[in-house]
Amino acid sequence: LMTSTEILKQLSPEAFAALGAENTIYLRPIVQNGVLVFAVHTAAGQPIGLMESPEMAHAAAIQHDMTLVSVH
Repeated sequence: LMTSTEILKQLSPEAFAALGAENTIYLRPIVQNGVLVFAVHTAAGQPIGLMESPEMAHAAAIQHDMTLVSVH
């Protein structure tokens, strides 16, 4: 029986990078029609929505079993 570490070491870099990606989102502040809003993106960078505040995005992430991560 293999340990979790051994299994992870056998993953390709692409497969390792995708772990958890389907449940991970990040925010990007943008100005739309003169108003600051927060674009919600998937881990792959695809925009999926707009939120009025980071707090609203965090609440929506929790409601949809997603993880909001900080990207610097």
